[in-house]
Amino acid sequence: MLAPLRHRDFRLLWLGQGVSRFGDRIYGVALPFQMLAIGASPVELGLAAAFLDAAYLIPLLFAGAIADRFPRRGLVLFGDLVSGMSVGALAVLSWTGQLQLVHIYVASAFFGAAEAFLAPAYTALIPEIVPKDTLQASSALRTFTRSAARIGGPAIGGIVVVAGGPALAFGIDALTFTFSFAATSLVRASRREPAPQASLLSQVREGFAYTLTIPWVVAAALGYALGNLAYSGQTSVVMPLLVRDVMHGDAATFGTITAAFGIGAILSAAVLAQVRTVRAGIAIFAFEVIGALTAVAMGIVPIVPAVFTLMLVSGIALTGSDIVWQTALQRHVRGDMLGRVTSIASLGTQLANPVSPLLVALLVQSNGPAASLVVLGTYSVVVAILVFLASPLRKLR
Repeated sequence: MLAPLRHRDFRLLWLGQGVSRFGDRIYGVALPFQMLAIGASPVELGLAAAFLDAAYLIPLLFAGAIADRFPRRGLVLFGDLVSGMSVGALAVLSWTGQLQLVHIYVASAFFGAAEAFLAPAYTALIPEIVPKDTLQASSALRTFTRSAARIGGPAIGGIVVVAGGPALAFGIDALTFTFSFAATSLVRASRREPAPQASLLSQVREGFAYTLTIPWVVAAALGYALGNLAYSGQTSVVMPLLVRDVMHGDAATFGTITAAFGIGAILSAAVLAQVRTVRAGIAIFAFEVIGALTAVAMGIVPIVPAVFTLMLVSGIALTGSDIVWQTALQRHVRGDMLGRVTSIASLGTQLANPVSPLLVALLVQSNGPAASLVVLGTYSVVVAILVFLASPLRKLR
């Protein structure tokens, strides 16, 4: 898994984005408890996630075409700059006691739009700075780093929020974006073919046409979209309320439980960096089913030791699914189309995300967080089974 680190440019990109993800996890603990502190309801919690997801999806198609047309490093820098300025503004407003829900919704929209440009550019930039035979290792290493951030970030974030308040956590996240911007600015990507002269819209159409010629990408995107209808609202709505109202915990408890997912993700990344996945479709299906079953179990046994363990298993499963999926895209999709296919697939997988937090919030208001987890997990199991049986994904190697 350490092979990609032999390459200077990957080390810089990996370090910058890893530190940034660490800050994001601190922010992820601070945000819901900041919102609850100023009186947010479950639906208002869901709205913050909905604004972020909607802002991510709207520019995503063009972001992928732009990633295939312009320097990908520049788009990563753009994402870091916009995100850093947004969270910095939240830190100042929270520190001065002027923060309102509308400020959080606006910042969430900026976060989403920035990520829409950063995500496909980041994925498509990797093959420019590492050899092809290290792609799965680089995917696993990226996931390993994000997972390490998901362990340390929430754990530290919970302590920071309890000891210093959400404003301090927001400020730390802003600093991590600054560091990431500085590190990424030093990356030297390999020269690519000259940018095409076709219009941006025609590039998007070309990307759609090419994506539709790959049935397993379409099937997997549909499956992820249906699954995300349940998943998207779990972290932002269900889990903070489960911790506060059922488990009677605080931000530190939430951070500890969230960190368990990161531990599982690291274990998954470490194993998959060493293993050649032959039947990729079967692996994705198995991981998704296991992840869904953990949600059911958390709803049935909502106590700290059980939820911690189940979050760890969920981290193993859902991270495994993501690593296999990302590697399949990088290995099988043409390099000049990778940015567009990544963004189109991301659009498909996350199409339901803006709706999910609101639907989940209504479910929680009617049934409570524990029962809602059982319903959402059961739904996800059924979706995974139906998509696998009815699609060419099961044949993906």
